[in-house]
Amino acid sequence: MSADYLSLGISAAIALGCAYGSLSRLHSARVIEDTPTSKIRSAHQGYVELIGFAKAGAAELLLSGLSQTPCLWYRYNIERYESSGKNSHWRSVERKTSEQPFILNDGTGDCIVYPDRAEVSTLRKKVWKGSERHPNSTVSKHSLFGSRYRYTEEILCADDLLYIIGQFQTRHPPSASELQEKAMATILNDWKRDYDQLVARFDRNGDGEIDLQEWDLVRAEALRKAQRQYRNQTPPAPVHTISYSPSRRQPYMIASSEPDSLSKRFRWQAFFLLVASLGSAVAFMWLITQ
Repeated sequence: MSADYLSLGISAAIALGCAYGSLSRLHSARVIEDTPTSKIRSAHQGYVELIGFAKAGAAELLLSGLSQTPCLWYRYNIERYESSGKNSHWRSVERKTSEQPFILNDGTGDCIVYPDRAEVSTLRKKVWKGSERHPNSTVSKHSLFGSRYRYTEEILCADDLLYIIGQFQTRHPPSASELQEKAMATILNDWKRDYDQLVARFDRNGDGEIDLQEWDLVRAEALRKAQRQYRNQTPPAPVHTISYSPSRRQPYMIASSEPDSLSKRFRWQAFFLLVASLGSAVAFMWLITQ
């Protein structure tokens, strides 16, 4: 009797899980198809779709966790083959995903990509086997004890064509006038530390003090000095970023494939998950009738 209830529970869980996965994949496909591609330079603030080429940011290139390949992002999974009687399976024993940001350039500007919590799909994927937990090569090796470990590594590299959809934000740096005001305040503080020198420079009436009119002269001179500092400097450019959206209805995806092929893949996944859900539901009904 307990086995019958266990079978019912398993079939019901599979049916519900596959149904949820099917709806999720279908929703992702529709989001990709309904969201127009934006340019980094003119993208609106919020949920956007970008297409461009990946490149390294200020940080150095990463080395992938297993093959030590120079890359911008990596994810790996180490599995161990376990068997007990008639049952055998691969069990994950170690996995890791890098979180270092990198740059996307679409010809109109740069955007900092934060890959944390993104659903990443890459064409650069390698699977091989070995007899040790941590591989010393990327070639499958067989020993007298068999290939007990299976390694899966995925990476994104510089110059890869990337499709990204997520939360886009632009942070504008301080304006030239704001920078000049800040520099003027710093200059005035420096001058105040040597008050005697300040009086010697700006005390026009010789009373040994800086009155309100003389203080206006001090501020004007400090402002002219601050303006000279920033006269030939190029104003800093806005900083664009894309990251995880707080809305659950807006998936965050990074893929090294075109959006059309990605949406088709999601639709096929949704179809197969729906078939699996219907099959499990049929099995559930059959178990009830028995």
